Amino acid sequence: MGTLIRYTLLQIPGLVLAAALLWWGVSLGWLRLHAALVLFLLWLLKDILLYPLYRPALERRVPHGARALVGRSATVSVGLNPVGRVRVASESWRARCRGGEPVPAGRRVRVVDARDLMLIVEPHEPGPENGTGD
Repeated sequence: MGTLIRYTLLQIPGLVLAAALLWWGVSLGWLRLHAALVLFLLWLLKDILLYPLYRPALERRVPHGARALVGRSATVSVGLNPVGRVRVASESWRARCRGGEPVPAGRRVRVVDARDLMLIVEPHEPGPENGTGD
């Protein structure tokens, strides 16, 4: 679904509420119909002008599940030959080494991809910026 459609659908409840309140004000004699229409059009203009500010948030896709682990460090808990298990933080995941070579238990690896519920990893040596274990 496109961002403009998503944004429009998010704005519909506010437009309906604004229209109902303005109609109520007109029916009670608090507002003239002309004033209510101007206020409604201003509300609509506000939504149109705010769309460019909301658009990046609507386009952004936050990775979740196995995809959220890409880039993280892991420790091989069951040797990868070709498939084994790695520990990322406190979670155990099925993993396969990208190059297909065996990786012994205890070795540090980095998650480079995820396919379904399997992590694709490659061996790496921790540097000063990632030696904390993620």
